[in-house]
Amino acid sequence: MIIIKIFLILLLTIGFLIFSFSSKLKVLQKLTVIAGYCVIFFFIAEPQYSDKVAHIFSIEKGSDLVLYIVTSIISLVNIILYVNQKNNNRMITKIIREGAKRNVKKCD
Repeated sequence: MIIIKIFLILLLTIGFLIFSFSSKLKVLQKLTVIAGYCVIFFFIAEPQYSDKVAHIFSIEKGSDLVLYIVTSIISLVNIILYVNQKNNNRMITKIIREGAKRNVKKCD
């Protein structure tokens, strides 16, 4: 059991570090990801507490609670990435339009 805990914590930490250093997130977004990471890290390290917290929320098993939390974090990250991609597309479109307008003026 200890090997799988080490593996999961290592995998989670690597993913967290790659995500946090490679993206330009706002402070609130970073804090949300850090909080989610800390909760998952704690539940992996001490699974008996996840059962206790799960019962508070009327969830049968702690593993289900962890799954719900991870799914929520992944969904949040997907939404953030989608919004960033849409903003990037708008900026690219704006830049291309401005460049096209300049080229038309030069041709006249």
